[in-house]
Amino acid sequence: MSRSLRTRVRRPRWQALLCALCLLAGPLAAASATDATDRFYDPDSVQTIHLEIKPEDVDRLQRALPRRIYVPGTFRWNDQTLHHVGVRYKGNSSSMPDSPYKRGILIAFAEYQKGQRFLGLRHVALDNGIQFGSVFSERLITDVLRGLGVKASRCNYARVDLNGKRLGVYVNVERIDKTFLERHFGTDRGALFKVDEAGPGADLRYLGSDPALYQKSFELHAGREVAAYAELVRFIRAVDAPAGSEEDLRRILDVDALVKTTAVMLLAGAFDQYTGWQPHNYYLYRNPADQRWTYVPWDLDVGFADHAFGRVPVLEGWHAAWPAPVPERPLMERLVSNPKLLQSYREQARSILETWFRPEVLIPKLRALHEQIRADLAEDPYPPRRATVPSDTGYPDILASMESFMRQRYALARAQLDAPGDRPQPQRMQPAPDQQGPQPGPPSPNAPTELHAIKVTAARVELRWTTHAEGAMAYVVQRCADADATDFVNAIGQGGPDVTTAIDRDVQPGKIFRYRVYAVVPTPQGPRGTGVSNVITVRIPAN
Repeated sequence: MSRSLRTRVRRPRWQALLCALCLLAGPLAAASATDATDRFYDPDSVQTIHLEIKPEDVDRLQRALPRRIYVPGTFRWNDQTLHHVGVRYKGNSSSMPDSPYKRGILIAFAEYQKGQRFLGLRHVALDNGIQFGSVFSERLITDVLRGLGVKASRCNYARVDLNGKRLGVYVNVERIDKTFLERHFGTDRGALFKVDEAGPGADLRYLGSDPALYQKSFELHAGREVAAYAELVRFIRAVDAPAGSEEDLRRILDVDALVKTTAVMLLAGAFDQYTGWQPHNYYLYRNPADQRWTYVPWDLDVGFADHAFGRVPVLEGWHAAWPAPVPERPLMERLVSNPKLLQSYREQARSILETWFRPEVLIPKLRALHEQIRADLAEDPYPPRRATVPSDTGYPDILASMESFMRQRYALARAQLDAPGDRPQPQRMQPAPDQQGPQPGPPSPNAPTELHAIKVTAARVELRWTTHAEGAMAYVVQRCADADATDFVNAIGQGGPDVTTAIDRDVQPGKIFRYRVYAVVPTPQGPRGTGVSNVITVRIPAN
């Protein structure tokens, strides 16, 4: 309960105020709300959630895609009904207008009625579980994180009905918001940033002192804007300081939580994180109690798939003893370059591997999750899908491939941790052999402009451009060799709507390369490329 609300209830007519707030399922009944949220996220229960939305508003949700807008609706769980809640689609996989799969859903209880809460919760997030690890990865990964004491979302399963029609089985995931902060950190004060896409600075590389350089990537969810961004810039500058000591890092970051999270993400194959291949899908929270930041992982449906999409070498490219598959990412470099921190990581990884990731421990958990929702999955009106492994066409395939990954990852990780060896060379993500990938379209006003090289060395070329494509899904840098060449091919893909930078590490000293870039945007016919940017020519200096 906030101080202001406690003050109010001491005033005359406090009983009427208390009654009114209770009707709104507000935050006053703290003890009962805590118990109720535990029931709502009870991992042994499958919840049933009923949504009612006017047909014309359902049409508005669809017509607005790829934008995700709120419409008013009614939310019902057990004997509790809340009216005038905000409902929208959530997640990139739900933003494609022509997607045949179930769409993720986010309910915001105060969107239309200020202060409205459900069991004290501000949001309910329902993940469709189709994109990467089916409906099982998030349950398995968060179970490990929470068992290790890492602050992560609670989650379970939910059957969801819309206007009396079954939408299917969802993963009911605790939203990372002020309610999450209150429960896990004891306060909702302090800066909370969300990194949804891999934009400028998302890799925690220091770009300069101007907060505007980071605002495309870091979305402020709590805290005062000016002060929060100033604190963020100071944090990034301190992280991107290779000469900094372990003590320096521990003063500004919950290092122990990061070390545990890094090990869990690697052992689970959760590659779509800062600790893996893409610097996104995380929150940063600065706790005013100790002024340290905490890395909070989010969107953990990714996992337990090798060669994901035919291009991510999760097993061979992610060494358990050297947990930095992408070089030069500042925070990960601090971890692997400091002998004490690297040793601490390896000790934690060994313990976590043997306690949580042995096949005889993990596989029964996977099978139990499937058994919990087997009947509901059979009635799910949408086809099963695991985008990372297109050959998994049904749940028997999904379970079999996940179990195979679990066995391979355990054996390989154990061998690597027993004999770390030298740091391996990074393995680039490759396009699937049977996929050409997106291609640029004809000249268009939403094409990127002002492509230029901001840094060129014998080992890399850093590129930057200006974006113009609203709602872009990704940006693709094309490259060809030699000064007069025109045979451009896709070289670097960067997911996200506001990406403005890319690094080409596949260069050779003394060679000449030409670059151009285009955006990929959703259309009713599927993803399409915009026109291309200006072309630049870059000579790689000799060693």
